[in-house]
Amino acid sequence: MTFGKSILAATLLQNCAFGNLGNATEERSEIFQSFLRLVDERRTNISPWIYYSDDQGDTDLSSFQISGNSTNYSVSIAENTLVLKSLYFLFQAPDTLFGLSHSNQADFHSLHSGGSEGSGSVGTGSYAKRYGIRGSFESGDISISDFESLTGPVKSQNLSPFPPVPYGSISHIYGEYSAVFLDLIITRISDSSTRKIHIELRDVSFQIEPSCNLETPYKQSVPLSLGFRVDGLLKSRPSSSFSLLDSVYSLGISELTINDFQNSNLYSEILNNLGYEGQTLVFYSCL
Repeated sequence: MTFGKSILAATLLQNCAFGNLGNATEERSEIFQSFLRLVDERRTNISPWIYYSDDQGDTDLSSFQISGNSTNYSVSIAENTLVLKSLYFLFQAPDTLFGLSHSNQADFHSLHSGGSEGSGSVGTGSYAKRYGIRGSFESGDISISDFESLTGPVKSQNLSPFPPVPYGSISHIYGEYSAVFLDLIITRISDSSTRKIHIELRDVSFQIEPSCNLETPYKQSVPLSLGFRVDGLLKSRPSSSFSLLDSVYSLGISELTINDFQNSNLYSEILNNLGYEGQTLVFYSCL
């Protein structure tokens, strides 16, 4: 029996006369719970992508410009290695359920979506689980574009095959990179002086919430894609006046490494940029 026919059968049973077969309220409750299990077990396929780029919108992903507090900088990517370790999605239950009364829909959302919308609590059943992949997924050279997105050229990384996911909408994404290694050449525009920076991020996690409603099954014409904007790692956040590249030049040395035990203040700033909403990680599907 197809899912649609199962819904119809459950709806008919829910509205029929039970007579002397037992307690009508209890039997309706049992049928309703069976119906919820049918809804809970629905699955659909998605094909997530990660798009690596900068904010310049041109064909050259190997260079971009960053504004400091008093001057501008040109940044060139000399070498890069990015390895995704995991990517997991968390879902919310569908907004509407065919064949259910308004009160029963409210019961379903209370049961499966963790209470009121926006509460941030985790649901139950299929909506209490994360769906994703774990392993070692190399991006390839992110300085070379291979796909034309709506916002310009990007380096694309496909994450298929991805496990089937429940019907509903994406509420959260959790991920981790085992390696984000960037060798950069920085040129200060005002005097053409250069610096070499080696950024080494190991086992760094991130999480992001969609800025729009992304329903599953996914039917948008734009691929389901998460953007990684490399320039965002170096830019000043809207809430901060700290300029990472100004600080690099203030050190007065021509080459430096930034990791969790060298130049730790700059390392912390990069991690903050990675985690700040809309700074480095963006939903291309919502642009």
